[in-house]
Formats: sequence, C-alpha cells, structure tokens
Amino acid sequence: MENAEIVLQVEGLTKIYRSLFTPVGVKAVDNLNLTIRRGETYSIVGPNGSGKTTTLKILLGLIFPTSGRTSIFGRDISDLSVRERIGFLPEDAYLYDCFNGEELLDFYAGLFGYPRGKRSELVDELLTLVGMQANRRVPFRECSKGMRQRLALAQALVNDPELLILDEPTSGLDPAGRRQMTHIILEMKRRGKTLLLCSHFLAEVEEVCDRVGILYAGRLVAEGTLSELAGGPTQVAIITRGLNPELAQAIAKLPAVLNVDDSTVTMGAAATHAQVWAVLEQIHQVGAEILEVKRPQPTLQDVFAKVIGEEKQ
Repeated sequence: MENAEIVLQVEGLTKIYRSLFTPVGVKAVDNLNLTIRRGETYSIVGPNGSGKTTTLKILLGLIFPTSGRTSIFGRDISDLSVRERIGFLPEDAYLYDCFNGEELLDFYAGLFGYPRGKRSELVDELLTLVGMQANRRVPFRECSKGMRQRLALAQALVNDPELLILDEPTSGLDPAGRRQMTHIILEMKRRGKTLLLCSHFLAEVEEVCDRVGILYAGRLVAEGTLSELAGGPTQVAIITRGLNPELAQAIAKLPAVLNVDDSTVTMGAAATHAQVWAVLEQIHQVGAEILEVKRPQPTLQDVFAKVIGEEKQ
C-alpha cells in the first residue's frame, strides 16, 4: 500500500559483484537504508567508487541487488507501473543523434502517449525551461556537452515525473551552465517534485538539497540536513583594518585566540562572548577598525572532508 509521504524506501540494500578473478566478490553497496519523502530533495555524495551509481541503477531496475528491498511509491521496483512516474538524467545521456532537440522531445512525448497537439505545446515548454529554444533545430550530434545535458534533462521531464533522479546533472557544464541547471532544479523543487541526485559539486548540492547522505565503500556513513551534519558554527573570525604588528602580538596572547594576521583575528569555537568582547575592545582602544565579526558555519565540503577522512582512518 502506498504511503503518501514516502516516495522511496530502501531497506538493507546490498550489491556484490562477482567474477572469476574475485571469488569473494566486490561489495559495491553494503546494507544501505534510505527513506526519501514527498517533495524532498535528497543528495547522495561520496568519493569515486563509493557505490552511488550502482545504487541509482538498482533503484531504476537496471541491475538487480544481491539482497535487500527497494520500493518506490509503495511498490516494488519490479512493478513497471512505477517507471511512468520517474524521470532519469544519466551522467552521460545517449539520445538519438539523427534528431534535433525539437524532434527528440516530440519523439519521446509520443512514446508517452501525448496527442500531437499537446506534444507541440509540451516541447515548447520544455525547451524554454532548459534554455534550448534558440537551438531547438540543432542536430543532437552537433550539440555541445552543455546543450546535450540540457536536452537530456528536458527528455527526463517529458512525462512530468513525480520522482526525478539526476546523476551528475552538471557534469561537463561551464559555470554558466551549472548555474542554469541549479535554477532548473530549484524550479522543480518549487513545483513540488521529489528529487534524488548524485553530484561531485558539493557547493551546488548544498544550495538545492534538503538532506544529504554520504556514502563510503558502499556504506551510508552520515546522513542529515547540513546543519545536523555540520553541528554548530566553528571558529570566530574578526575582520579588521589597521592592525599593527605590536597590537597583533598582544592580541595573540589573549584567551581563545588561535591566530592573528594583518587583517583577521581567529578565535576558537569555544570562545565565550566575554573573550570575544575583550579582543574587540583591545582592537578598538588602539584605533584599528573592526570591519566584521562572524562565526562561519561549516560547509558541506568541510563536512564531507571530515567524514571521509575519519572513515579512511
């Protein structure tokens, strides 16, 4: 029975690749448990070989797991009816080279049973969404990597999917293309789509995702919102101007001060308000200017490096 709140449920998912050369097998996914709720944007991140792509292939029914259970919309992934409700953008999309963008989307819309009049309207809408209206008649074989990626995303949206799975959606795109792809993902969020994506661009993941799962050696080693994963803010940074060497040396001796250079005083995460105020007062007394006081939140890159480093150790 379908749970209206849960779109994807993974329980004890394991995939072992066996061959003549590795009799014990290689465990690509190791007892993975995952729940994604309706309207949520969830990202799987991890180093190369961590099992991200294998996981996506199992979810799409392209390969079979060794053990475990996976359901989408409350139904087992072997139920073909769930495929009609999923859109998929692979990292290296293969689409028919003989078509241009307009023909390509019209062809796939026809496969989904759209009538001819509706197909024309849908193609225009999708080409506008992905920024390909001006290049709609360029043959796919002549498209740049960025243009191909945009058309592949448009193709993944043809059936107006409830669940959109994106594997490295910004792979091969220039900064402008990556920015546009991020805007499209945010638009899908606004429309209430459920998204599952894998990406190596952690800053973009941080911008669009509600929750993140970090995979290492096939295991889910950390999961949560960024604030849950990062914990509280780290060090205190006091940005100054006009800090002379003598004052810098004096400030460096104050409690909780970790480092002082010509423009920044860095204090530890455990610095109290009284200790921060003592530094600010010392700077103010000698006439140096205080530009900013901030306590930066760790980024997803910081969290990722810390978690993976701990797992390697």
